[in-house]
Amino acid sequence: MADQSSCPLDQLESPLFGKLPAELRAVIYTEIFGGQRIHLNFTTHPIRADRVGLRKRWRHAICEQPTTVPFRNVASRQHHCFLASRRRVLDINLLFTCQRALEEGIPILYQSNTFHIVNVGTERLPSDDLRSLQVKIPKNWGLIRSLEFKWEVNIFDRNHPRFIPHHWGRDGYEAFWDGLADMPLLSQLRISIIMPQFLMLASPDELRKLYFEPIQRLKHLRTCEVILPRSYSSHFGMSTEDQTLPIDGDGDFRISWATVDDGRPLAAAVQTSASIQLVRTPPSHPLSTPPGWP
Repeated sequence: MADQSSCPLDQLESPLFGKLPAELRAVIYTEIFGGQRIHLNFTTHPIRADRVGLRKRWRHAICEQPTTVPFRNVASRQHHCFLASRRRVLDINLLFTCQRALEEGIPILYQSNTFHIVNVGTERLPSDDLRSLQVKIPKNWGLIRSLEFKWEVNIFDRNHPRFIPHHWGRDGYEAFWDGLADMPLLSQLRISIIMPQFLMLASPDELRKLYFEPIQRLKHLRTCEVILPRSYSSHFGMSTEDQTLPIDGDGDFRISWATVDDGRPLAAAVQTSASIQLVRTPPSHPLSTPPGWP
């Protein structure tokens, strides 16, 4: 491995930096460690049983579903990307060959990949995952452009109402959107929110405000998709047919509803998933600086 402190003149002797323009180097970086759907999971090591293995930490794996697969398909299936026999990780060794490779490659690592986080059960809120990952990669958290989040509440936990936004989980839900709003380059967001159906205590107007308005806090979004249970449509005062809601002239939501409900796994929502989509054109943003990787 080369010394990361190599001077610029030494690096120019390398064919990578001396002969290839920056555009071609960006293509190389993307081919090696970019353009993938990356699962991020806060978990223990699946094999090691020592003190380090038992401690939970962020781990990553390349999803078996490429980024071309629609999010509704990805959210509706079980993933085995972290199984020891199937786990694939990004090859980021090139980043550590020299300082220049690190500085050029880090933005591509975080900006070209789609990061997929799964939060199942009622032990951690999605806002906990966001803040924990932010602490793990503080310098690069703001570089992420594309994020997917699957939030599935466990129906067997008696305390689960405190995680449900329209019951007692409003604070955690608001903290989740506040965390997303802190991501300056986030332009593509997809979220699956699957939870048990409870008696809706809020009016349709209050529910639409609760579930739809937080998206507008994210000022640089180009695309946003949210999956919600189908039975919620009647409580929102809406039909299950696709609808469009305008958003202050910045774009509009296209809304449809999932076919599977009541906290069960979202298994049959491939064709008619619930989605809220917002399209708007964001301003350009300068690249930020390295390092850190889960």
